[in-house]
Amino acid sequence: MSNPSTAPRTAAYLFLIFFFGALLAYGGFKLYNKYGPSKTVVGEIPFGLEAGTSVLNGDAPNFKADVERLPVQAQAEFRRAGELSRSGATKAAYEIYDALVLLYPNVDAAVWGEVNTLFHMDSVSEPMRDRAELLIGRLMAHYPNTGISFYLDSRKSLLAGNLTVAVELAKMASSRAPSIYEIRLWYAELLLKNSNMKDAANECRAAISLSSGDSQRAFELLAKVYHDDGILDSAALVVDYALTQFPLSSELMLLRGYLAEYNGKFDVAEKTYQRILAFRPDYEKARRAMATIGEKTAPGKNGHYAGSSRDRAQVACDILAPLVERYPENLPLREAMGIAYTKAHMFDMARREFNYILKNDPDYPDIKSRLSELELVRKAAIEEYNNGLTANLNRAVDSLRESMMPERKHDFSTKLGHYLVRYGASSQEFFRKYSASNFKQVKRFVWQETFYENPYHHTYTVVFDSLNRFKEVHVVVFDSASNSNHLGVAPEIFTRLLKQNSRISGISNNTGETDCGDGTIMDAAVWETRDNFEILARIVGKPAEVRMVRLDRNTLPPSGLKLCDYLPLLMEF
Repeated sequence: MSNPSTAPRTAAYLFLIFFFGALLAYGGFKLYNKYGPSKTVVGEIPFGLEAGTSVLNGDAPNFKADVERLPVQAQAEFRRAGELSRSGATKAAYEIYDALVLLYPNVDAAVWGEVNTLFHMDSVSEPMRDRAELLIGRLMAHYPNTGISFYLDSRKSLLAGNLTVAVELAKMASSRAPSIYEIRLWYAELLLKNSNMKDAANECRAAISLSSGDSQRAFELLAKVYHDDGILDSAALVVDYALTQFPLSSELMLLRGYLAEYNGKFDVAEKTYQRILAFRPDYEKARRAMATIGEKTAPGKNGHYAGSSRDRAQVACDILAPLVERYPENLPLREAMGIAYTKAHMFDMARREFNYILKNDPDYPDIKSRLSELELVRKAAIEEYNNGLTANLNRAVDSLRESMMPERKHDFSTKLGHYLVRYGASSQEFFRKYSASNFKQVKRFVWQETFYENPYHHTYTVVFDSLNRFKEVHVVVFDSASNSNHLGVAPEIFTRLLKQNSRISGISNNTGETDCGDGTIMDAAVWETRDNFEILARIVGKPAEVRMVRLDRNTLPPSGLKLCDYLPLLMEF
């Protein structure tokens, strides 16, 4: 029997053992986090991995650290090239990366960026192909037997036509350097080619998280994986969200058109394809989609296919036709045949069936309403066709307007007046960087350029001070195709330009609607840094127009201005 006096002592020993054990465990955990394998913890990104998920860095090089050692302007160029590449503007991104490689040949981050941009360009010239081989050889020499070298080998294997080897090499690359989103995305592409939908979706979600939701291709591929796997609800959710981030993605808009067709919304699908062709007239996928409206089949779960509504109606016609031929006096069969013809848009055939019933039995239930409904459906189809002709005419007028206006090459970086010239620079310095032939002088110290990019008419006004030093930029963008009333909701042009400028300048501070008196209500977004101030605004009641001013923050009063005080500045040009 134990001595009762020793019980408190035993309890104290046990407490100390547990306490020091917990302390050692916590210390071990902290040491592991500090000195163990490095990892990336992902944030909460829609359609990405679960927030807080840890992804090992593996043997991925620290490209970010290399860039941070460069001058500030070079870092800004790296960020701009990355944004352009992730948003699909590969040509503009390639030009920046190519210049960075020439300026900083020993910075592998520039080489990596240029190589990956070349992989995604629609067309590559022979000199560009030779340059890609040279840069790939340099990367493989710098990073032998790593995730990067396996990734590049995988790319080369697929070009040689060996999908099986390419998949295995991509798998090894993903396991060696799991934190590089370009590698995860490439592996997802190959898994999709191999019809491994589940793993492909997981890799896409990882790429979305690792790119902080900035990769257009990651969303496009995830939507395609869900679409091809027949999970159409998930595909629609991805498409709807991703188009708010990347409104000019042809792939996402094409999928939106497909999804509309599967639901029988042929007018919506046609307008979607027309919108793609308006800014990409040579996009073959959209041309084929336009030519086959109503003929597509929706992919079913696990590869099984369910026909479109028009396909199913045609199947019903094929089944009913021989029965009607065998039993021509059977009026219910005739009615079913007429309904099937109506759904298949074979209106003359449907009218023939309904008129046969009316002639043989004028009191047949609902037959007159059937004929009336048929006429309404037929008129709607004709109106849809005419609307398509009108849309084609509008696009032709837009194209003519665009061809008559000065041709400009505005990449992502110069949109919305983001001229890369410091405030206070001389006009000579400004026009060394931006051709004076694109501008006309509208008054002393004020130059203006105007161009048209369907459907938006852009006017950028550059203002110099009395000493001929760069002072500010005024932007006016007008939607020539707009006929909508905003009804209290920000119109599409404002929303689109707000997102576009946010990808250039970062997250804005939205002011909400403010009554400036005299019936003028302004809605705006503001970006403010140590040197730069930008305000993008719309006037409620003018849904087709957006105005913006960019200026040196040091020219503003130290206490700032009220929102409505910027109105005269916004309306100056």
